[in-house]
Amino acid sequence: MKKIILGVLIVFIAVLTSSAYAQQQKGDFEAQLAGYYVTFVGTDLSFGMGSIQTKLGYYFTDWFEFGFGPTWTITTTSTFDHFDPNTRQPVYKSLTEGDFGTTVFMQFSFLTSSKTVPYFGGQYYKQSFRDDEDKGAVGLSAGIKFFFTKKAAFDVGGNYLFSLNKDTKGGILLFAFGLSFLF
Repeated sequence: MKKIILGVLIVFIAVLTSSAYAQQQKGDFEAQLAGYYVTFVGTDLSFGMGSIQTKLGYYFTDWFEFGFGPTWTITTTSTFDHFDPNTRQPVYKSLTEGDFGTTVFMQFSFLTSSKTVPYFGGQYYKQSFRDDEDKGAVGLSAGIKFFFTKKAAFDVGGNYLFSLNKDTKGGILLFAFGLSFLF
């Protein structure tokens, strides 16, 4: 049993070290599964929500990627309902909803001679197809990919987005984490 564990450990270390210069190249397709945490800042309304996103991208050069993807957002909001007459404490009503949206993005990668690839770019994000009044948001993104094999990376990034809706104050901070695979 110890020999099997040692063998698996040796193969794992060999795979990690053999991918020391693994990064994307012109013509690669990227598929990513990401999770987001979104919070709104600079407004009277303060709440957060989670989202699951699939991103599909194409590298037009070694450094430039353009892509899009669907999102599934799960939002739970709590609002004041009434005061409990017995305890004189506020009672809140909670509502959980799910909705489909989309994202379109472009990124410029700073290729390095290691397993890490920092990137900077722009993004359009629309949280809800159901809400006709939601025009979406645009903004800047930045992050870093940590390649753990030649064609797979852990991606951590953040976005600051400006709403395209009328009379909207503040912005949207969107923090993402996920796995990317190159084909």
